[in-house]
Amino acid sequence: MQQVLCPQCGAPVKFTSTASVMAVCGACRSTLLKDAESVRRIGEMADVLEDYSPLCLGAAGKYEGKRFDVIGRIQLRYAEGFWNEWYLWFEDGSDGWLSDASGQYAVTRRRKVKDAQGMPAFRDIAPGDELKLDGQRFTAADLRACKAGGAQGELPFVPGEGWQAKVADFRSLDAFLTLDYSDGPEPELYIGKAFDLSAMQAASLRSQAQVEEAAGRFRGQIKALACPNCGGPISFVAALATQVVCPSCAAAVDCSGPAAEVIEKARKVQAIKTTLALGAQATIDGNAYTLIGLMKCADPDPEDPSDWIEYLLFNPAKGFIWLVETDEGWERAQVCDTWPSHNNATSVRWRSRLYSKLYDYTSRVELALGAFNWRVTAGDTTRITDYQAGDLKLTRELTDTELGWSASGPVAPAQLAEWFGDPALARQKAMPRRGAGGGYRKWAWTAMIALGFLNLGNIFSGRFIPILIGMAFLWFPATLADKLSGKDE
Repeated sequence: MQQVLCPQCGAPVKFTSTASVMAVCGACRSTLLKDAESVRRIGEMADVLEDYSPLCLGAAGKYEGKRFDVIGRIQLRYAEGFWNEWYLWFEDGSDGWLSDASGQYAVTRRRKVKDAQGMPAFRDIAPGDELKLDGQRFTAADLRACKAGGAQGELPFVPGEGWQAKVADFRSLDAFLTLDYSDGPEPELYIGKAFDLSAMQAASLRSQAQVEEAAGRFRGQIKALACPNCGGPISFVAALATQVVCPSCAAAVDCSGPAAEVIEKARKVQAIKTTLALGAQATIDGNAYTLIGLMKCADPDPEDPSDWIEYLLFNPAKGFIWLVETDEGWERAQVCDTWPSHNNATSVRWRSRLYSKLYDYTSRVELALGAFNWRVTAGDTTRITDYQAGDLKLTRELTDTELGWSASGPVAPAQLAEWFGDPALARQKAMPRRGAGGGYRKWAWTAMIALGFLNLGNIFSGRFIPILIGMAFLWFPATLADKLSGKDE
C-alpha cells in the first residue's frame, strides 16, 4: 500500500492496489494520477450520487473463498438511470469488480482470451443474442453506452473528459459475463457470478445511521418534494429515485441531481383508481415495505386486449418486489438473480422445475405514477413470454436494450389483507389455480380404477399380486412425470 499527501489540500490518500493508476481525494475531490515516481493532480472528479446501497469504500467480503476489500467506485450513468461498479482488491494481489444495480449484485474478474476477434462487435449485439464461451451458452442481457457520473477511491484507469463505457452483459444460470468495449473495437472479458451480500462482513457495510449522515441522502426514507411543474406534493425515496412521476399532474421529474427538474410535462392527467395507494405500508415476510410506484400496463392486441396494474414496493435491506393486480387476481413477482436454462423451444428449467411456455404478448405502459429506479415513460413497450409450472410462473421480458427474467406466484386475498393490515383487501378476487397438481397421476388413478374393475374376479380369487404390480407401474412413472413437469404441488 502506498500513501501520499494530496497536492491540492494535503489530506492523506491511499493507493491500496498496485493496479490502481488514479485515486480520488476524499477531502477535496481532486483526481490524483499515479506516475512511476510521483503522484500529481489532473483535475477534479464529480462526486457520486449517494444511493441506497449498503456498500461503501472499506467494506470487505469473500468470493470463491478469497477475501477482498472494496477500494474504489465508479458510477456509470445512461439515459434511463445509473449503477455502481465497485473496484475490489483481493488478498492474493488480484483485482475485480462488484456491480451494484437496483439491488442486484455480481462479482466479475478480468479474463484473458487467446483471440478476441471472434467476439461480436458492440453495435451488432442485441438483447437475447447468444454467445458460446468454453462450451457454455450465454445470453445477452444488457447493452449500455454510458458515462462516468462520479468516482471515489482508487480505480485502475482514468475516466477522462469524454470517456464513454460501452458494455454488454451476458447471463447463463448464475454466471455473469461482461464484454467491455470501452477501450476499442475488441472487448475485454470479465467473467463471474451473481453475488449475495450475505458474503460481505456485515460490520463493514453502511449502517442506517451512516447512510443518513451521507450528504443529506436518506436510504429508504420517504421524503416530500414540491412538484416543479404544478407545486403539488410528491413522495419519493431519497437517493433511490432516478425519476418521480407527480400523482397530481403526471409530470416526469428527475431527482438524481442537486435539484428536481421537470423532464416532461403531461398534456392530460388520466384518472386512475387503484386498489393500493402510493405510500401504502406492508409487512411481507417480516420486512417493512413501502409502495413507491405504480404502473398501469396494457396488452394492445386488438383481438384480446387486457390491462393490469403493477405496484413497486421497496425495503432498504431487501430491495424491490412487485405486486401485480389483474382481472384474475394478484401475483407477487421478483427479479431472478439466477436465470433459467432452455430445455427446448417450448420450455425452460429453473431451480429443478420444468416450466412450459404459455403465451407471448406485449406490455405497454399506459400510465406511471410515483418513484422508480429507472426512467419509465408512457408508451414504453416490453415483449413478454410467460412460462408456467403449476401455480408458479416465469416471465421473460425483452426490450431494445435489456432482457430479464422474473418469477411470480399467486397471492391469496387473505394474505394481501394481512400484509397491508387492511381487512377489506380480503374481498379481492383470488387467482385461479393454473393447472391443478398431479396431471399425470389423475390419468394414472383413472387407469388403476379401470384395471381393478376389469380384474375383480382375480382379486376375489386371491390373484391380486400381478394387479398391484401393474398399478405400481402406472402410479410411480406418473408421479415422476408430474415432478419433472412441475405439476407436483
